[in-house]
Amino acid sequence: MSIWKELYDVVEKEFSRWQSRQHKQQTLVFEIQSNLLFLAEALKAQLPAKQIVAGLEHKAFDDALAQGLTLDRRLVTSTTIGDFDEFKKYIGKDSTYMVKNAYAKMKTLSKLVQADSQANYDLKIKSLFRFMVLLAAHLDAKSLSKAE
Repeated sequence: MSIWKELYDVVEKEFSRWQSRQHKQQTLVFEIQSNLLFLAEALKAQLPAKQIVAGLEHKAFDDALAQGLTLDRRLVTSTTIGDFDEFKKYIGKDSTYMVKNAYAKMKTLSKLVQADSQANYDLKIKSLFRFMVLLAAHLDAKSLSKAE
C-alpha cells in the first residue's frame, strides 16, 4: 500500500469521526432547545410537575454520554451571563459541565416528582428553565440580556 493511500485512509477516518461527533452535538443541542421550548410552554400553561417531567427528553444526552460526551471547550463568561448575578457561579465552566449539570437537574427533578407528586415544584421547574436559557445561550455563543 502506498503512503498516499495510507494518508488518505487516515484523513477519511478522521473526517468520518468528526462528522459523527458534529451530528451527535447537533442532536444534543436540538434536544436541549426542544426541552427549553417545552418548559416555556409548560410553565405558561401551568402544567403539573408530573406532566412537565414526563415531557422532558433525554435520549440524545443518554446516547452522547454512552458514547463519550465530547463538546467544544468554550467556557461560560461574564459576557455570556450578562447582568444575571444568579449565573456568576457558572463563569469558567465548560460546555460539557453545563450540559451534564442541566441533565442532572432534570433527573433530580424527575426523582423528586416520582417520590412525591403532590409537592410544589414550581421554583425548581422555574430554576431549571432559567438554567436551560443560560445553557442554550452558551451553546449558541450568545449573551443573555434582560428584557426592557
